[in-house]
Amino acid sequence: MVIGLIRHFKVDFRSDRKYFSPNDFSAAMERYENSPIIMDSIKINTADWDICYCSTIRRAIETASHIYNGEIIYSDLITEVPVAPFINRNIKFPSFIWHLGGRIAWHKNHTSQPEGRSNTMKRIKLFMDALEEYQHKKILVVTHGFFMRVFSDHLVKNGFKGKIDFRPENGKLYLFENKNAG
Repeated sequence: MVIGLIRHFKVDFRSDRKYFSPNDFSAAMERYENSPIIMDSIKINTADWDICYCSTIRRAIETASHIYNGEIIYSDLITEVPVAPFINRNIKFPSFIWHLGGRIAWHKNHTSQPEGRSNTMKRIKLFMDALEEYQHKKILVVTHGFFMRVFSDHLVKNGFKGKIDFRPENGKLYLFENKNAG
């Protein structure tokens, strides 16, 4: 089985501030979710893939429909892991601190996050079960940066060979192969 992971195209979003209160950070994340993507010229050869799975978030949907002309199956199982303020005090931090703290809270399954690590891993298992059930050999997956990191770690732990950048590039194809799977 070969799984190709692609992070959606770059989002056309730039924050208007440097420091964020918890409410400011939540509002910025909402604006990011609703911002358009910057189209890229890459195309994927449909003949190289049996199927394409795509997150149900708009930026991934638009990316998948632009790069792939074959059958696309949309799934909530591969959406981005949401990030929220990890504390609710009237204190301002730079965006990267909110992201880092939110991801640490996610890893610890802290209630400040809409989804903890254990629930993300359940989604990944359900998605892998679906892939095995349908028995496609070459699977393209259009998804999101943080989810890709977690998913790629899961693939490697389960016998797949492949590498991903620490911060996955938008629109770049990352290949993972397991000759014993599927």
